[in-house]
Formats: sequence, C-alpha cells, structure tokens
Amino acid sequence: MSLPFERMRVLRARSGLSMRAFAALLGSPLDTRYAYYEERRFTGLLPVDAARRIAAALQSHGVEPREVFALAGLSSDEAEVEIASQAPAIQYVRLDVALPSAEALTRMFETMLEDEVPAARRDALARTLALRLPSALQRTTASPPVPARESWIAPAEDAASPARHHKPRRPGSHI
Repeated sequence: MSLPFERMRVLRARSGLSMRAFAALLGSPLDTRYAYYEERRFTGLLPVDAARRIAAALQSHGVEPREVFALAGLSSDEAEVEIASQAPAIQYVRLDVALPSAEALTRMFETMLEDEVPAARRDALARTLALRLPSALQRTTASPPVPARESWIAPAEDAASPARHHKPRRPGSHI
C-alpha cells in the first residue's frame, strides 16, 4: 500500500492539474498548506476540512470524492455522508419545455407572488417575469447556472438597509 503523500499525488495528477495549479484552485499558495500533503513528511491522515476542500476541487476534474475521504481515514459510510453534505442544494437538468402563453404565465406568477409582493407591484412583476421567462430559459443553455438566493426579497426591500435603526448618539457619548 502506498503512503498518504503518494496517494495524494496520484489523485492530483489524475486530475490533470499541476501542483501549482491545484494549490491555486484551492486558493492557497503552493508553498503553504496544500504542498505539505504531497511531501514525504505527510504520513498521517488528511484533516477532514482539507479533505472536503480537496474533494470538491478534484471532483470537477474527474476524481471521486470517496478516494480523497479515504485519505482522511473515513469509512465508506462516513464518506457517503460527507459527499451528500457537499451536494448542491439545486440540481440542474436540461429539458425541452413547452411554455404556456404569456397570459397563463402571468397568472401563474401572480399566484406565486400573492403572499410575497404587495398587490400594487404584483401584476407588473408577474407580467415582466412571464415575458422574460422564455428568453431567460433559452440563455441558460449557453451559460453556466447562477446559484439561487436562499430567500427572495421583494424589490422595494432591496434598497432598504438590513441594519436596525438606532437613535442617534449624542456627541461624546460613544467614548
């Protein structure tokens, strides 16, 4: 059985990346943390935090995350849990879709926005969404997906500061 630093080198080499390019992909300079994992002195287990980052980076280059988690000493069941926790919250699927008319889409968006947007803004927003949806879906086939925000914020709230409002301080009271 090969040593941990040798297995790490093999995994990185299989990705097709040089050590310098891979260290840059991880966001760390070559002469810092990552290089240690490919040196002869690395004989122990890969820290789980490092394994997570390395597995995520290597996965997009054809290396199975299980192999990286094995270097951290995780069992196959533990590796599966880690892999599941790294899975994106959103899955993208390419589909050919036939959309209903703009009027039907407008009604659909009005219903969806009913509890989220004040009535005065809802109709215009629903119509805009209905008109833009077909071209937006068409553009997604030519570009990578953009991560969705966790919660939708109404446009009127976007401009408002999330900070709480406090009474102004009297001069000299902050000392």
